[in-house]
Amino acid sequence: MKISGILKVGRELLSKAEIYNPQREAKLIVCSVLNINIENTFLDTDNEITKLQIENILSLFYRRSKGEPFSYLTESALFFGFTFYINNRVLIPRPETEELVEIVLNKIKHKNKKYNLLDIATGSGVILASLLMHLPKSFGIGTDISLNALKVSKINIDNLKLNNRAELVNTNWSEGLKDNNFDIILCNPPYIANKHIKNLHNEVKNYEPLIALKGGASGLESFISLLPSARNVIKNNGLIIFEVGFDQAQMAKIILEKSEFIVTEIIKDLAGIERIIIAKPI
Repeated sequence: MKISGILKVGRELLSKAEIYNPQREAKLIVCSVLNINIENTFLDTDNEITKLQIENILSLFYRRSKGEPFSYLTESALFFGFTFYINNRVLIPRPETEELVEIVLNKIKHKNKKYNLLDIATGSGVILASLLMHLPKSFGIGTDISLNALKVSKINIDNLKLNNRAELVNTNWSEGLKDNNFDIILCNPPYIANKHIKNLHNEVKNYEPLIALKGGASGLESFISLLPSARNVIKNNGLIIFEVGFDQAQMAKIILEKSEFIVTEIIKDLAGIERIIIAKPI
């Protein structure tokens, strides 16, 4: 079979499954199996492909038609200019989380200075790894309650050769870490209210780990739970930076101020939603 033929099969299958932009999705899958850069404008669709390649492509077409996200099919995701290993034990990195990384880097004027970073609930480790790649003298710890998530972050730390500047700890939030130790703490906690999980897109609620999504009854239970230990481990002149849900920033501000922090800035994302909260201890 030629590439043109398998693309047609994929386009028709994904179209019937009501997958958005089935032509591009089919091309993405074909290019991933054939190890061709999707951005390559020249794809010789007259080329023949092997039986094994056809089987692999058809398998991915089927999985995608059922709603499984593309990043889980290819076990990879692009984040902040780096390609990371991803599987269904961790969330797929979101564009708004890239904004969190950019905000942190913009706050740091001296990139070659050593900072101690803490990424709470690190998941795939993309936040911590991206920051360390831009802060060559800094050291970071990523924590997660999920050992399976830490296995993913370990692969990403290894792939970027950050082993000597990163440590991964299996713990709840920042419990058990050294007090007064971190210059910058980051966290993208679970923040979706349990009652809203059912309203999420099927690709999210049926495939991504619910432990990384569910934020309790209000969506802020995880946020409330992690603050006491975070307050213990942050330096007196440190910064703590969170990503929060679309309607949570003002309530999160109140909670922070009751937990011995003062909010210095609330930043809107590209959609105009109050998404990032920056605070310091008092």
